[in-house]
Amino acid sequence: MNGVSASELIAAFDSESEAGIQAKNALISGAPFEIWLTPLPASRLRGILRGRVRSLERRGKPIVGVAECLARLAEKGDQGLLVAYVDDRERAGYLFPLYLDPQPLKVVGCLGFGSSPEGDPIAGPE
Repeated sequence: MNGVSASELIAAFDSESEAGIQAKNALISGAPFEIWLTPLPASRLRGILRGRVRSLERRGKPIVGVAECLARLAEKGDQGLLVAYVDDRERAGYLFPLYLDPQPLKVVGCLGFGSSPEGDPIAGPE
């Protein structure tokens, strides 16, 4: 997979979660996105996400879709997933991390967290 277009990413959504609907609408509205094409184990991504969520909660940032996303990542075990970010902070105030099954491309987990556009740069998986 050399790259992913916005229309391919939009088509990859199959969940009707609150965060998924918001992220998909952001893409349809033209929000910028970035995707890392190197798969990482879902278990590792889940650990990174749990730490990030704790940090955001301490800072009082609004977060949607956490429990469902963590559960979906747990179901995937050590399967390799791609990570993408949809940045809708200018329009709706949320940055949406997406976790994708690479073959076929499918969003398996999504959440959104509020932040200021200049306050939290997009950070890839550590």
